[in-house]
Amino acid sequence: MKLFYKLISQILIASMILLPFSAQAGVIGTDQAVASAQDLANRAKVNDFISRGDVIKKFEALGLNAATAQERVNAMTQEEINRIAGQIDTLPAGAMSNWWIGATVIVIAMLLWWAYMR
Repeated sequence: MKLFYKLISQILIASMILLPFSAQAGVIGTDQAVASAQDLANRAKVNDFISRGDVIKKFEALGLNAATAQERVNAMTQEEINRIAGQIDTLPAGAMSNWWIGATVIVIAMLLWWAYMR
């Protein structure tokens, strides 16, 4: 067993002498760290958006399969990804801008209920 410990210690000593100690570290600013995290979040948001079922159906209706769309997103620059991610946030939920139809139905139902209870 002593021979094994002696061999290991010699290998460690030789590696410490022969292998160079080179490590480089740099300080990055908070703005760079936040921008990097935001870029990754935006890319994930766009990837999640194009992998949704309704979006894939719309792509197929337009003649584009999901794999090709994913390749195109991967080829986009970070500026393009950030712009698209910003547009995803500003689009109306459910893509229905005619909210007044639902409100009208609710108001009519309330009036009919009120008239019936009277």
